[in-house]
Amino acid sequence: MCSDINVEIEQGSLVAVVGQVGAGKSSLISAMLGEMIKVKGYVNVRDKTSYVSQQAWIQNATLQENILFDQEMDRERYDKILEACALNPDLAILPAGDLTEIGEKGINLSGGQKQRVSLARAVYFNADICFLDDPLSAVDSHVGKHIFEEVVGDKGLLSGKTRILVTHGVQWLPHVDKIIVLTNGEISEMGTYDELMDHNGPFADYLRTYLNVNDDSDEEEDPEGSHAAKSKKKKEAVKRAVSQVEAKDDKAEETVDKNKLIEEENVEVGQVKLGVFMQYARSVGLGWSILIIVLYGLYAACVVAANILLSKWTDDDILSNRSLPGNSSVYREQNDFYLGIYGGLGMGQVVLILLFTVVSVVRSVKASRKLHSDMLMTILRSPMSFFDTTPIGRIVNRFSGDIDTIDNELPMTFEMWLDCFFIVFSTLIVISYSTPIFLSVILPLGIMYFLIQRFYIATSRQLKRLDSKTRSPIYNHFSESLTGASVIRAFKVSNRFIRESEERVDVNHQYLYSNLSSNRWLGFRLELVGNLIVLAAAIFAVVSRENISGALVGLSISYALEVTGNLTWFVRMTSDLEMMVVSVERVKEYIEKPVEAELINYNNRPWPGWPELGGMCVQNYSTRYREGLDLVLKSVNAAIKPGEKVGIVGRTGGR
Repeated sequence: MCSDINVEIEQGSLVAVVGQVGAGKSSLISAMLGEMIKVKGYVNVRDKTSYVSQQAWIQNATLQENILFDQEMDRERYDKILEACALNPDLAILPAGDLTEIGEKGINLSGGQKQRVSLARAVYFNADICFLDDPLSAVDSHVGKHIFEEVVGDKGLLSGKTRILVTHGVQWLPHVDKIIVLTNGEISEMGTYDELMDHNGPFADYLRTYLNVNDDSDEEEDPEGSHAAKSKKKKEAVKRAVSQVEAKDDKAEETVDKNKLIEEENVEVGQVKLGVFMQYARSVGLGWSILIIVLYGLYAACVVAANILLSKWTDDDILSNRSLPGNSSVYREQNDFYLGIYGGLGMGQVVLILLFTVVSVVRSVKASRKLHSDMLMTILRSPMSFFDTTPIGRIVNRFSGDIDTIDNELPMTFEMWLDCFFIVFSTLIVISYSTPIFLSVILPLGIMYFLIQRFYIATSRQLKRLDSKTRSPIYNHFSESLTGASVIRAFKVSNRFIRESEERVDVNHQYLYSNLSSNRWLGFRLELVGNLIVLAAAIFAVVSRENISGALVGLSISYALEVTGNLTWFVRMTSDLEMMVVSVERVKEYIEKPVEAELINYNNRPWPGWPELGGMCVQNYSTRYREGLDLVLKSVNAAIKPGEKVGIVGRTGGR
């Protein structure tokens, strides 16, 4: 784009860059800001820099915070900048003045307003060098003239600073110190306005042509004396706007809360509702969900039956009879009997676990796909007010973090929960079968276990919700920083944005650390309960030694020894399952968001040949941007005939 450019810009001068590159980002400015790949040569920029990009970058903050850009407030200087950037009339119509919250990418500001806020930020930053990439293109001519005189020109707020202005507005060229003309990435001409005109080159011919056309239109549209009248009206309008802003200052704080644009992300409290589990079960398929549980239950039953069979096999009277020869038919038949049943139970385990795995994997993928599809359709059909009040990071968080949890972690957690549940249940059955007196301690231990579980689950569940909530601001800030990367680098505030990103990550990690700490709290108490179960099983086995065989005692004690780890995992899997279902809860929240009406009303279809003519009739039409705001159109009546061209003036009018 650029080839062999050599230029030196003196301190305090106003330089205009014009030419073909004015339609986009200037090659010269991009090179100075380090945004392009340098092939050769060097660019030396001294002192602080500020930058107004052609596409204004606005943060999701108040208008005041956008202008201050983390600088300390100097009220007198701040007010001067507002007036110079023609922002006072806009503050008068904003609900909370300069404390009005600006949505992502300046969604509640017009293009001209965003550009003037961006310019005010660059002026307030008080940098020694100010890069202005065609900032006057988004404003009307009289506003542009005001900004040039009050901000950019020799008597403006930036006088004494080095100003590099990329522009298509040749009307500003007589007021600059140097003009650099770029053509096809090369400097074709450079000098003052008079030098370029005297040079009598192609650019001078273009300027004369432009000025002649402009002068003719001015004579026709701007009769004598109108400039003075416009100037007087403009000053009066600014005074009225300033007085309105001052009158609103006392009520601004109250208005901020009332007109808050971005609300806090909703966080559910308490136990996850049954409807959330049912939402996931319906996504899997109610019949399939029941089948999955039944298959794993049968598999667990086969495992327990095989272990009980082994204890019976070991304690069989015929096989334990030493007087019976090992090769006798009775011995072989009894052995084959047990071996056949044990082999059958083993084959049953293989078939059941295979069916369970296939069905659960396929249906969990279907469930995740359905939840994702339902949420996507809801988001695509949501009204624009939803996108005005919802940061993009929250939506990205639902489609990335929460869907990832439903895709990968929830099915695995559910499978492990089923495994732990049936193991614990089997342990209690085996111990109770071998030593029935053990049932007397199940109730007190069960109450203790239940209390520990409920206390832990309530804590871990809420920590998961807070973890999901605090992840959204990370995405918001990252997306915002990427969009404004050129501005952030130009202002040399990258470290501040990196630090803010790290702080948001730290806030998110606080809940992760708390979750790990609560896991250790749970592990200690569950190991205590498990050891009590082992103690009870051992004591009852000794007490009942005359009424119980050695094989059953061994089976009972072996199950009791495993129950500590299994109990710990069961409670943890129960809490993890509820934590993972929080992602379904968050997706369900977005699925149930209100949507716009159907695109086609099949009950009221027009005739096949409609419309014959492209006319429009509006009768008593009123509308607002979203619920809770004032009407922006009030009882509008209009008739547009077929073939007419209609111009609509935006909400900011002449500004």
